[in-house]
Amino acid sequence: MNEKLKLLHSGLTITQRCSLKCKLCAGYSPYYNPQPHYSLELLSDIIDRYFSIVDHVEKFTVTGGEPLIHEDLARIIEKIIEYRNQFDKIEIITNGTIFPNNELQSTLEKYGKKDGCLIVMVDHYGELSTEVSRIKNYFEDKKIDHRIRIYHGDNPHCGGWVNFNDFSLKSHNEKDIIKKFRKCGLPKINFCFAIKNGEMHPCTFSHRIMELNIITRNKSEYIDLFDDNTVEQQKNKLRNILNLKYFGACAYCNGMCEDSQRYKPAEQL
Repeated sequence: MNEKLKLLHSGLTITQRCSLKCKLCAGYSPYYNPQPHYSLELLSDIIDRYFSIVDHVEKFTVTGGEPLIHEDLARIIEKIIEYRNQFDKIEIITNGTIFPNNELQSTLEKYGKKDGCLIVMVDHYGELSTEVSRIKNYFEDKKIDHRIRIYHGDNPHCGGWVNFNDFSLKSHNEKDIIKKFRKCGLPKINFCFAIKNGEMHPCTFSHRIMELNIITRNKSEYIDLFDDNTVEQQKNKLRNILNLKYFGACAYCNGMCEDSQRYKPAEQL
């Protein structure tokens, strides 16, 4: 019997719609026209297929765009909860511009207590995040597990954002590409697999640069959750991805490295 397949982190994009238009958005939301907004039916199928392949993931993030825009966010959370024995925590990332609706409040109060399986990450962009104070007060009152990540002022989280919108070729040299890959924070955590529209990529940049046809789609570097491969074939493919020395996208990426140039977060287009 093959060893169970375990991941540290995966992120499910449920919508590319957003309440902000950040120039250096790592999810590229402002640059989609129209902005994809995935149905509950499709997302449920994606969740089923993901957890048929991945035996356990420490953190499963629900993201966007702005996930609180999605009218079915509460039901999406309930769908993920069906696989409670296969993850440690669900994380919702929000930009602090939208207060949870009544249905989502019920879900947060059900699963988001300190000893629960859900945490909300609120990215605080200063005056752009107009609902942060209200959200914070609500979470504290209801004892909902949350963290506020400061992205404004003189000392933003991680020193600011990295530019993942520069798709120019950085290097042809394989040694340089491998060196950058090893410096990047994502390989060090076995990647944060970006799940978008039925595909599972080792990072969002890799997904985007293939989507734009800047590099040829290399089927050995991502998982198509809806292809004809068996579950065991998908597992083996994912194990192979985890052992690659670099990806085609790495030649075009600035890398999420400690010395990568940082920029002011959430500058608006």
